[in-house]
Amino acid sequence: MTEDGKSSPPGGTAQLSSGQNLASRWVVGSPLPGSSGGFQGRDGEGGPSVVLIPVSAEHAEKLARAKGVEHQHLARVLDVLDLGNDQHVAVAASVSGQTLEERLTTLGKKPAVDAVRSALRVADALAALHEVGAVHGFVHAGSVVLDPPGEPPLLTFVPPGDGEPLHAPERKPGTAPSVADDAWAAAGLLHWMLSGSPPKASGYTAVEELEAAGIAEEALRVILLPTLTADPTARQTNLKPLRRALARWFVEHAGEEPIAPGHHSNAPPPLPASLRPASVRPGAGTVRPPPRKRRIVGFTVGAVAFGLIAGGVASLMRPKKVTLVPRPVETAAPSASAVEVNDVAVMAATPTNLGSKLAACMAGYMPKGTFATAPDVEWLCTETDPRAGADKLRVAVVKAAPKGGSPSDAMKIFSRIGWYDMTAFAVVRAGCCPEAPPITLPDTKCGMDSALRDVGDAVISTRGVAEPLKKYTDSIHCELNRGSSKMFRRTERPVGGEDTAFLELVKHLE
Repeated sequence: MTEDGKSSPPGGTAQLSSGQNLASRWVVGSPLPGSSGGFQGRDGEGGPSVVLIPVSAEHAEKLARAKGVEHQHLARVLDVLDLGNDQHVAVAASVSGQTLEERLTTLGKKPAVDAVRSALRVADALAALHEVGAVHGFVHAGSVVLDPPGEPPLLTFVPPGDGEPLHAPERKPGTAPSVADDAWAAAGLLHWMLSGSPPKASGYTAVEELEAAGIAEEALRVILLPTLTADPTARQTNLKPLRRALARWFVEHAGEEPIAPGHHSNAPPPLPASLRPASVRPGAGTVRPPPRKRRIVGFTVGAVAFGLIAGGVASLMRPKKVTLVPRPVETAAPSASAVEVNDVAVMAATPTNLGSKLAACMAGYMPKGTFATAPDVEWLCTETDPRAGADKLRVAVVKAAPKGGSPSDAMKIFSRIGWYDMTAFAVVRAGCCPEAPPITLPDTKCGMDSALRDVGDAVISTRGVAEPLKKYTDSIHCELNRGSSKMFRRTERPVGGEDTAFLELVKHLE
């Protein structure tokens, strides 16, 4: 901060001063309290409050892509200005209310369920930015506002007061943030909520270090380590694996702990979506945008899940003999969950009730809008024959589809998937029924059942699926060569596009 009230935060070169008018619209006000950079401002004289943050040219380019992105747990980017002479300023909605940092100062840390719910919301808001090529770059405990007037919790764009925002260890001071920095920040924010302090800046080398840092629950240590690892070659650098793993954990634990004091049950702290229910610093005012829609690019968190509130009864339902918990691992990387974040009802919106956790889990493996009603899933974990399982999955996709209009995306895929409907069954079953008996086929000499199991495991663990899929394709030709067409009720070899249809089906899980 300069003597005359000017601010030049790290990463930005723009020099702002109170009373300055930018682009004949944005009026610079006083410096943001507790922020190392940025000003309060207004949209014209007497207009709604905004925040103005000097940013680098590269960061400005990424933030410009966020204009128009609407997400119920994300403050809006209103403008990104090029003032000339390599000076750029981001303009975002100002949000008043208690920040996560302020609440943690009072509470110390959050209950695990509440913390994970909040982290999923943050991660989902960040994913909305990443889908349009934008990057946030300012994530820290002070950038999450818990109780903005008339709004759900919001991730804002206010720079931190002391120190830097959460970011990967390799990011150099003054450089623009990346998707990997946002992924680290989402995991780091969860670490902060669970332990009461941000993660070690250099990262961790073992789950034991996370335990010493204050992460009490082993499953969450296993989930966090791949994103907060000190080894950049082993680190998860995007949000998808973290969100899936947290979504699965949340589904199993939501309801076990009370909402932290001061929280609203339908609007827990920070910000996310594949199974069951369950402020930016204070400025001179609050921008009140029209009611938030789900973001334009269509990331439907909670669209096919239970509601923590709306689906109260369903939230207690548990399919027999099925325990959806992270698979034990001996390495840093946890098994990816069958539960896709899109279905976890941690958003403020009321989700569709699919009747059971298993149904919502299946929905997490299907394209958005596959199920309008609860599909029949009671067979999923007990069916070991992939031929019968594929048939039942196809029936479920058709019978529970939205009525009227065009076929759903899932129905279109299953019309082309041919031989690879068994791989679709293998994936859904591997993810939703981790303790179930393995897939088996009678009288097979070509290793098709093991190939199917490998495909399922590869998809849910986010490993490359090309090799196991080739193994499955080879087993098809092997079976036909040995005259097994009657057993599979198919006489023709796979035609072009069948394997592509399967890959299209699981693309959203990558």
